[in-house]
Amino acid sequence: MKSNFNTVYQYAVVRFMPFIETREFANVGVVLIAPKTGRFLFKLAPKRFGRVTQFFEDLDGKLYKNAIDTFTAELDRIQQYCIDHGIRGKQLVDYFGELTRHRESVVHFGNVGRKMGEENDIVELENLYQRFVARNFVNDDYREKQMVRVLRQTFKTKLPVKYVEKTLKAGIFDITVPFVRKTEQGIRVIKPLAFDQLTPLKAAEHGELWVNRIQKLINNNVVMPDRALFAVERPTLDRANFVQVYDHIVGEIKHLGVNVDQFDNMEGILRFAKADLVTETPEQRH
Repeated sequence: MKSNFNTVYQYAVVRFMPFIETREFANVGVVLIAPKTGRFLFKLAPKRFGRVTQFFEDLDGKLYKNAIDTFTAELDRIQQYCIDHGIRGKQLVDYFGELTRHRESVVHFGNVGRKMGEENDIVELENLYQRFVARNFVNDDYREKQMVRVLRQTFKTKLPVKYVEKTLKAGIFDITVPFVRKTEQGIRVIKPLAFDQLTPLKAAEHGELWVNRIQKLINNNVVMPDRALFAVERPTLDRANFVQVYDHIVGEIKHLGVNVDQFDNMEGILRFAKADLVTETPEQRH
């Protein structure tokens, strides 16, 4: 397919908002139209999209799956209708405007955007999907904030002890760690680490930052290596350079003697978090 450099596209991001009262949403898809050619394209996140169910507390996974199934069927119907009736130009723009009109529903559209074509329409759709959905919001630390939120809620319900965010003194450096617990055997720390930054360089810089921080805590005898854990998540973009960054950073962490576990292995993270409990008194646990 040839590039449509002179094509004006319109697009809208698909949002999943299960709890309307909180106004929190996750981007789960993109719809794109090319009025000049009459193309109506869309791409939605998979039915099994753990990042969504992890972000929303108390969410039944079936709600998301059913919502995506229903929305996919509706977009399939609209796409075929546009093809069968040869809808294009202003008619397609008007149709798209009505489709994306704001509605209070679990799955709805964000604002409509416009852009000049730089690639063919399938590539444009993929670029928008990667930008708005695969990275799941725009700021580089958003995924880690989600991970912290999930762990905090899980620890609250599953652990008899408290982990708190705390600033630890490592020589002249103050290092804030989201999960810290003091025990008779020493401080235990847990840090979620994601690799969803915009570029491999940013992902590498972020990983190296935390490798250096944990090394400073170890070198200053604030934390012993075996009492530190990184809960990591593999890159969501299946690209070799991101995976190489992930493998490199995880290798450096392990070289320090620090524990590494996958974020989705909650059983293993809880096992680490509960260690040393047998030697603590009830007063020390709270």
